[in-house]
Amino acid sequence: MTTALDTSPLARLFAGGGHNRLLILGAQPAGLTIPDTAHFPLVAQLLRRGEPAVPGHCLADPERLPFIEALFDRLLVTTPLPAADARAELRELWRIMAPAALALLIVKARRPWQFSASGWLEDDLKTALDAAMFEALDWRFEALPDRHHLVLVAKRDGLRAAPIGRVETAVVTASA
Repeated sequence: MTTALDTSPLARLFAGGGHNRLLILGAQPAGLTIPDTAHFPLVAQLLRRGEPAVPGHCLADPERLPFIEALFDRLLVTTPLPAADARAELRELWRIMAPAALALLIVKARRPWQFSASGWLEDDLKTALDAAMFEALDWRFEALPDRHHLVLVAKRDGLRAAPIGRVETAVVTASA
């Protein structure tokens, strides 16, 4: 259960009304606790080929997801996102996201001096997200126990997502 003051990207993704449809794509990384999904009317759970089997999850090709366009309001994506396939996989996520939807990408991070390690450098991931027409709303690093990027994103489609937990303020001047 999250509180109104919890502004973590995962809490913000799972907050909101009961009308949101949720896709969980990928195996849960060690150290990540997924909140209760009972208040979502539709929850789809997919694994990519090669990931260990999990009860309740189906196998799917992340470049050809078996869903119609604009179906999901919330996406939790924990797939490895290989650099060679990143553009195609991100474009497929963009396709199935509803207007003003939110997605949380949990992607293994690496540091610049870790040349042979798997994972993403921050600048490279930002470039890939930008090319796939995503806007990063929140970006954090967490150890799960390995270092991961937690990136809350929205589609760049002309509509603005309404993430819970962050309020923009504006100063309005009085006029006569």
